[in-house]
Amino acid sequence: MEYRVGYWVLPAGVGPDDYETADLERREDTVELPQPDDGYGPHIRDVEDALADMLPTGARPISVRFID
Repeated sequence: MEYRVGYWVLPAGVGPDDYETADLERREDTVELPQPDDGYGPHIRDVEDALADMLPTGARPISVRFID
């Protein structure tokens, strides 16, 4: 199932407590994940892992939210 998500990209080499807002890039993407059996949608960790695979090495998605 496709999920549209919004998130910020934490650049490689920047810790979660060491960034300035100007360091972050705002993005929206669609990820394809299986429909969970519980009917509540995918676990946010699975979404973050899927997004991390789409980003440059070392960059991480933060503040992920579902759109729609």
